[in-house]
Amino acid sequence: MIWFAVLVGSTLAGIVQTVTGFGAVVTMMMIFPFLFTMIDAPMLALAINTLYVFVLCWKYREHLDWRIALPPTIIYSVVGFLVTGLVGSVDLKVLVIVFAIFLIILSLYLVFVSSRIKLQKPSPLIGVGISFLSGVTSGLFAIGGPPMAPYMLAATKDHKSYLACMQLMFSISSLMNLIGRMVNGIFNYSLWPYIAAGSVCILVGMKFGEAITDRLNPDLLRRIVHIGVGVSGLILLLQNI
Repeated sequence: MIWFAVLVGSTLAGIVQTVTGFGAVVTMMMIFPFLFTMIDAPMLALAINTLYVFVLCWKYREHLDWRIALPPTIIYSVVGFLVTGLVGSVDLKVLVIVFAIFLIILSLYLVFVSSRIKLQKPSPLIGVGISFLSGVTSGLFAIGGPPMAPYMLAATKDHKSYLACMQLMFSISSLMNLIGRMVNGIFNYSLWPYIAAGSVCILVGMKFGEAITDRLNPDLLRRIVHIGVGVSGLILLLQNI
């Protein structure tokens, strides 16, 4: 059951990210907390996604704007690294409940709010605030992309530049997050077989997503995933209260 969930979840994550441009870790974190602890699940999702974001970062490297990408990347990565030091000291049941509530709020945000946010050229202060918030949620739950997306969309000149900047941020922050978990003794090395298999499956999902992207409605798939995030959070919450 665990192997099936990891392989299918990783493949779906690659498909969703490729078709919609967002949501690989979110997709995996709809599944993994039901099978792993709230320390292991984010680590597993993050580790599986790391190779994928490196591939995308390399793919869009020519469109990277370092001036825009570097400041939020540094804040996001450093905050995420520091927050991982707190994870091991939090009661796991409490962490699961907080994560479940986070998923429900995230779902409501993605379904009802995110599409309505149209930032003009954001100020550096807004960038610092959003990067800090995203770093906190990334360090705790491996999910930091949703708050950063509107900021990066507004800050970059086109979609490819947006993708390049986001993937650079995810690449560096993922490494920092994983190193933070190693330093703080909460990296479960027994999960390496799942990480290796999932890393292959998410790339397979990417290729499959590229093949079918013209046949799917990205907005519909995105909405299904966003609603699924809320349902997953509600189930987790009901199981742990």
